[in-house]
Amino acid sequence: MRLLTASLLALLPFTGYTQTNPMSLPVYRPGVAVSVHGGTAGFGVGLSKSIVRQVAVRAGVNRFTYNGTLKSGKDTDELQLGFDYTINLSSVNLLADYYPFKRAGFRITGGAYYNLNEITFFGKPTKDVRFNDVVFTIDQVGTVDGKANFNRIAPYAGIGWGHPFLRNRLKFMADLGVFYQQSPQLAFNTTGMLEPSSDQGPIIENNLKPLKYYPIVSIGFSYNLIPTRF
Repeated sequence: MRLLTASLLALLPFTGYTQTNPMSLPVYRPGVAVSVHGGTAGFGVGLSKSIVRQVAVRAGVNRFTYNGTLKSGKDTDELQLGFDYTINLSSVNLLADYYPFKRAGFRITGGAYYNLNEITFFGKPTKDVRFNDVVFTIDQVGTVDGKANFNRIAPYAGIGWGHPFLRNRLKFMADLGVFYQQSPQLAFNTTGMLEPSSDQGPIIENNLKPLKYYPIVSIGFSYNLIPTRF
């Protein structure tokens, strides 16, 4: 019996038996990953490249256009302007991801956006205006149209979840952060009776200052497309 036991122990190294190590790290698959995403910067695609297990870089493009309308003041106001506006979201980003935990997808992200976001608008009175028993038509009151754009380079900082190069090749990705695009620069033209308000640009720009911090919320998926050795 002792001889049989000794013989079995001697054969263990050649049987392919391995003991599972509960402390082993998740499988790391370095390579290049492609992603699709959508969020407050628009819809887009991106590429990620692994550098080391805890560091990766990625680049992406984002695009979305939204058209809307709004009114200034109340319907009972003597002068009420109706605006048609278009928000064009367009940007390119270059980001670096740091994963502080080797076993999880939590990441800290920094980088920059090349920011082409802009807002265009056109406004005119919603009705004729009565002043001292004199009625001015919509055309006489005039129109206002313009554009607001932002600084081209916008630094970005944020956090996120999803490591394209750990475990499965298909991964869920999420980002939460903000980029600093500075206050918008406004240019607009007025006609008719609205012409005296053409010097109100600096005041409007000051009211739009909160837009200098643009929040980024994004979700999507990545796929490790090209595994590499590094």
